[in-house]
Amino acid sequence: MQIQTTLRILGLLLMVFSLTLLPPIGVSFLYADEQQFLFAIALVSLFVIGLLAWFPVRKSKKELRIRDGFVITTLFWVVICSAGAVPLLFANALNMSFIDAIFESVSGLTTTGATVLTNLESLPKSIL
Repeated sequence: MQIQTTLRILGLLLMVFSLTLLPPIGVSFLYADEQQFLFAIALVSLFVIGLLAWFPVRKSKKELRIRDGFVITTLFWVVICSAGAVPLLFANALNMSFIDAIFESVSGLTTTGATVLTNLESLPKSIL
């Protein structure tokens, strides 16, 4: 397995995924629900973690095998679901456990529609 190339790809993907937190920041400004700081911290944190994974191995350009593709895909789903849970964990309006935040993140990323949240109408618009 090409560990350096795998880390390089995962770091890049995490940095790109962190940019998906820009729309909730815009929605938070639009509705003035005061959650923009939460999403900004999550964006910066995820970008820095991705940068730290990518930077040391940025010049690694080895040929990937099919097995490496499976590993990257599996690890990316784990990383992306964990990363998606970060804003949910920090949101005071939700008061979620780690497992609930992971569940909501996986549910949102896979678009299953399942949720453990109640009183959705009372939540800030940027979190919905």
